[in-house]
Order: sequence, then C-alpha cells, then structure tokens
Amino acid sequence: MSTRSKHAQRILDTIREQGRPLSADEVRELLRDTGVGQATVYRVLSAFEQDGELRRVDLPNSPSRYEVADLPHHHHFQCDTCGRVYDIHGCPGNLNSMVPDGFTLRSHDITLRGTCEKCAG
Repeated sequence: MSTRSKHAQRILDTIREQGRPLSADEVRELLRDTGVGQATVYRVLSAFEQDGELRRVDLPNSPSRYEVADLPHHHHFQCDTCGRVYDIHGCPGNLNSMVPDGFTLRSHDITLRGTCEKCAG
C-alpha cells in the first residue's frame, strides 16, 4: 500500500505489537475503540497480503490469520480452548528424511495444539 491511511497503519501496528498471527475478528476487536470497521479490516488485510507485508496463516477448521511477512521460518501453536495462535520459533530441522523416495519436499507447516498459558492458568 503506497499511501497508508491511519486505519491501515493501525492495523499493521496492531499485528506487529501482538507478536502473533491475528484473525480479522481479533484485529477488529483490538481496534474496536478506534473507529476501524469490519470492512476496512478485511480490505486492509487483503491489500497488505497482496503487497507482501503480511502473510496469511491458514489452519484447518479455523479462520485465516495474518502475521508480518518478514518473520524468519517458524511454526505455530494453536490453543484448543481459546483458539488463539502463537508463533513457535525454530524448526525441527531437515524433514527430507521423512519424504518417500522419489518425492521432492517443497515446504512444510507444523502446528502444535494444546492449551496456552493464559487458558491453563
């Protein structure tokens, strides 16, 4: 987005400040007192994804979430209780040994599931 509106900047700042992938509803809830509407959130998230500033995180049976695109390779943890998604820094390493003979590994995504600290407490 070449010229950012105040709302667009707030949305991007919110995702950066939270430090975890956020759904459109989570962004809207965090910005509910700022006048940023639902349509604006969806439009801005889509534009930032197209521009390469945000990356979409898709998990089964869950709404899409967005995180800043400049993060190094990492994986995710999803809480079974609240549904929030958190970044897991690092990777188990070379997964080529698990790929069947003759196959080529292009990429991988690992999502751990359980209970987050907030819900466990």
